[in-house]
Amino acid sequence: MEEQNNLPPIPPAEPIPEFLAGDHWFEEDIGNDFLDFTEPYTPPRYTLERLGVPFANVGELHIVSGKAGHGKTHLMIQFMSAILGGHCGGTYYRLTEQRPKPIVLYVDTEQGKDDTIALKNKVCKLAQIPHDQPSAQMKILRLRDTETAIERWRKILKAVWMVKPTDIFIDGMLDIVEDYNDQVECQPVIRKCMMLATYYDASLWMVLHENPMVDKLVGVLGSITQRKVAEIFTVRKHIQSRESGRKKDNRPDIYFTVDQVKARNRDVASWDFEIAIEDGWAVPRECTDSAPMPEFTTEHTPEELKEWITDKWNTLKWPASRTDVENHIFKPNGVTDTKEMKELMTICINRRFLVLQSKDEMEQGQKNPRLKINEDIILPL
Repeated sequence: MEEQNNLPPIPPAEPIPEFLAGDHWFEEDIGNDFLDFTEPYTPPRYTLERLGVPFANVGELHIVSGKAGHGKTHLMIQFMSAILGGHCGGTYYRLTEQRPKPIVLYVDTEQGKDDTIALKNKVCKLAQIPHDQPSAQMKILRLRDTETAIERWRKILKAVWMVKPTDIFIDGMLDIVEDYNDQVECQPVIRKCMMLATYYDASLWMVLHENPMVDKLVGVLGSITQRKVAEIFTVRKHIQSRESGRKKDNRPDIYFTVDQVKARNRDVASWDFEIAIEDGWAVPRECTDSAPMPEFTTEHTPEELKEWITDKWNTLKWPASRTDVENHIFKPNGVTDTKEMKELMTICINRRFLVLQSKDEMEQGQKNPRLKINEDIILPL
């Protein structure tokens, strides 16, 4: 009894503050919501890159926008093809080491079945994977025949849970809400999409149309999305025969321009693409301002070059000169002809196995940029 009497008195409970008591905020537990200052910074993991500029980081939302019929789906085809095939035009997949076998889930809420099959075949052609057999790396969910927005959203959640994709493409965003002007409905949907990307550690792409009359994402849904997403790409269709002003001689009559109108990182430079018929399929192909690539006479393939660099990279000092690469990588593999070595060097740079130094990486007095290994593609042994 004496020991009990010696215990310190229990302090009285803190009274509930009267300030905005009707919001019942005092009962909230926020112990796990404060930032842990001891937790180290983790750099973003970007899934794609163009001309050395990375974009589409994991765990974030990314928007493809534009007017109806202006090529939004064909832009998504380019992104999916780059992820599955390593590159598509000038867009390259970055996470080859962390995620050597990415898994793409494409959700189609609008197209008929034959159009969805055509899309699948286009992606497979550009990514150089079989289009007539099941793929472990690409799954397509068709929701055109699902009646309500809440049912479509539930099916998306179920598909993501089943497939565990690294990259999700939802075409389109308007079909997961009933009223794109209802803030009470739209705000939670955006929040849930952000949670979805974070929880599954995925890059989440969504198509959201622009207002037909102005260059602005449609409705209240668009206004909220504009503020929340990591980046927005827009696509514009050009029909030169209908446009006033000077025509572009190096572009076909119909072509499309891609602009990044919002970015958290460095801005990605704009690019143009056209729709080309190849093997009976209308596929997006980038337009280029450079001269056409010459016909190569070498019999060595890009795959061989990638193996040579992977095997011999540690026999020379990087950044390396072109002569160093020729002497330490090409010649040990039996290539001695000067013309063929130039062709192989062009292939290595075009496929981005090797990349040129930027100006700020060059040493004082250095006249020409040297070559570096692209560690997002080449995996040194």
